Amino acid sequence: MAGFLLFGSSLNDPFHFDDALITNDSNVTNPSRWTHFFNPLHLRQLTFFTFYLNHLAGGLSPGGFHAVNVALHIANAVLLFVLLRRFVDQWVAIAAAAIFLVHPIQTEPVLYVYQRSVLLACFFSLLGLIALAERKTWWAVLAFFLAFESKEASLAVPLAVAVFVPLFRQQGATEQSTSDKRRALGFAVLVVALAALALTVLIDEKTVGLNTGINPLGYLQAQTRVFYTYLRLLVWPYPQSLEYDFQEVGGFLHAGGILLILVLALWRRSLPVLAFFILLAPTSSIIPSKDAAFEHRLYLPMLAFSLSAASMIAKIPKRTWFTGALLGILAVLTLQRGTVWSSDIALWEDTAKHAPGKARVWFNLGGAYLATDPDKARVALLRALELQPHFPEALYDLGVIEQNRRNWSAALSYYQRALEQSPDYWAASNNMGNTLFAMGLPARSLEFFERTLRLNPAYWPAQYNIAIVHFMNGRYTDAVPKLRIVLDWRPDFREARYLLAMSFARTGNRAAADAVWKQLGEANAAESRHTPTMILAPSRP
Repeated sequence: MAGFLLFGSSLNDPFHFDDALITNDSNVTNPSRWTHFFNPLHLRQLTFFTFYLNHLAGGLSPGGFHAVNVALHIANAVLLFVLLRRFVDQWVAIAAAAIFLVHPIQTEPVLYVYQRSVLLACFFSLLGLIALAERKTWWAVLAFFLAFESKEASLAVPLAVAVFVPLFRQQGATEQSTSDKRRALGFAVLVVALAALALTVLIDEKTVGLNTGINPLGYLQAQTRVFYTYLRLLVWPYPQSLEYDFQEVGGFLHAGGILLILVLALWRRSLPVLAFFILLAPTSSIIPSKDAAFEHRLYLPMLAFSLSAASMIAKIPKRTWFTGALLGILAVLTLQRGTVWSSDIALWEDTAKHAPGKARVWFNLGGAYLATDPDKARVALLRALELQPHFPEALYDLGVIEQNRRNWSAALSYYQRALEQSPDYWAASNNMGNTLFAMGLPARSLEFFERTLRLNPAYWPAQYNIAIVHFMNGRYTDAVPKLRIVLDWRPDFREARYLLAMSFARTGNRAAADAVWKQLGEANAAESRHTPTMILAPSRP
């Protein structure tokens, strides 16, 4: 009930940020592509398979995607309680699960649909730990495998079990054979982890680590600074931000502080603290990422932090009253943070306040304004270019703004600059063709539409734009094959069918024209009788 009250409003939220990777993925949106998810060369297959099932059930309505995320988070809190009550006092187990559920740091992984990967990884990792507690080894192996197929960083969970549990067992409580099994599990996890890292290199995967062009040691140095921001967010999660901008990297004092915490944890044999470091290691060590910090990276480490916090609170007099007050404060902060995710504009305006030095923040703020306030969008996009002059996507969006205002010369200038910076930017090439046609240069516009198709053969609107150029210049015979291709892709595109009928009629092929008119129908034909309009590429292709 608490989980639904805190996060249920997200069912009305839109998609955000990298959620476009879901909505634009043909493997997710095409019902016939289910076999794609059995390809072992793709990471996070289980996560994207759940996106596929979401789309199958409810299309691209964000509500269904958000509902699954909320349900997974609630399930994870329940599973954490089920696991902990086997090893600690029931009050501590309840308090830890409640902190895990209510903490504001959980808003990003829950409300940001694309981060379902970490929710699923946590879900199956907890199932794996419960299976291990019940000595069901093969069920544990299956659960950990499913966690890895959700997010590769989840390998840290079985690794933590294999490495540290033998250090904390009581003498005589565990047989040698069990210890051997743990060592075997640890070795197997290391092999799988190395294989996963090798796979990212092999397929040039840039979203998960090694192929970012970032120096691993430099990244590690930055993480010594990031660690304290994470610690602050866990202890007092205000203010929060989708993006963090670290202008300075950590130094010897930062690294020394972290080392001191680790030494004290080993000395005191504090399993939660050591587990926290292990669960954070995949994203905050020497494996580089394009971004130094994200709040969703704390979701798995929150398992350890919640237990550690609950264990400390349990020693306080009137612990239940104290915990109730603490959970109330955290709940208010969570609800407040949830309102920021209610719209793209609110999210990126908030982010721009906290990370004003990042070009990507202003670019995404410009994208949020694009449909409703082009003037504000233009200001934000120009700010992005000030911070990062080589930014073809920002130039492209500025071109779209000018094109919608019919400022053809300005639009052409922005598209040209975008293509100079990124010659394979097919959307800029398409829109440059549109602009040249509007300026009365049909021959040059054809060059850019054809270039668009060379860069992206599946972009059928470029075929339609070419057909319009031919039709408007009286080359009806040349327009026909292009329109046939368009209708192969989009049989329901009545404007293209109307244009095909008109092309047949003007070439004198009355029989073919009548057949197309019959397919189109009288009502559709009447509605389609207008000057054909070219199709612009999307503002965020």
